[in-house]
Amino acid sequence: DRTTLKDFLAKIEKQYGKARRTWVMDRGVPTEAVLAEMRAAETPVHYLVGAPRGRLTQLEQSFLTRPWSQVREQVQVKLVERDGEVYVLARSHSRRDKERAMRRRRLKQLIKRLKDIRNQKRLTRTKLLMKLGAAQHAAGNAYSILDIHVPKAGQRITAKTFTFTINRQKLR
Repeated sequence: DRTTLKDFLAKIEKQYGKARRTWVMDRGVPTEAVLAEMRAAETPVHYLVGAPRGRLTQLEQSFLTRPWSQVREQVQVKLVERDGEVYVLARSHSRRDKERAMRRRRLKQLIKRLKDIRNQKRLTRTKLLMKLGAAQHAAGNAYSILDIHVPKAGQRITAKTFTFTINRQKLR
């Protein structure tokens, strides 16, 4: 993680010596400071890091003008060079399908959980809100696909006062 990365890189260099390595890291693991040190290193340090979503938003217009290049049967990429860095935007139909399946599975689990909550007897609004918070945590981003309406304070919890529907525009 970001707190141990610098020490880890130093340990590998000490144990195996300086060499041309390519480090592959998830977004959020290296800090900008660590990346700056890697760029300024005496021995070239190459890395591939998932860019933070904010950076992708900044580069969006640049990516739009670039053509897709086929790198594998199911994988296409676009490249953008900026400030001495090369940014790679990749799309994979099989990965997209996998992520859709995972999102749909979570959505199904969430709907089942919401139905279970709605069918509970003697549920107070406070407990309902707590259970919704737990369901939201478990569902992750799938939670935002549903439009959920909870009863107002003092209203009984029924199928008419506690409703949820799939927002088709958010489903994709």
